[in-house]
Amino acid sequence: MIRYEAKKYFYCYDAKMGKYLKKCGLDYITMAKNRYDDSLFTLWEKTEEFELAISSYNQ
Repeated sequence: MIRYEAKKYFYCYDAKMGKYLKKCGLDYITMAKNRYDDSLFTLWEKTEEFELAISSYNQ
């Protein structure tokens, strides 16, 4: 069950991508630091709108 739930979320370590997603009107769930290397990430739910924004960003 945990593995299925993990597929519903996206960890974003790219600040530029995070700003793009916010500009698309999306909100992240939380912002935190990786416990191993202190790098900052945002956690996003993989919704239909999120998938469209990511697809657009990657083009």
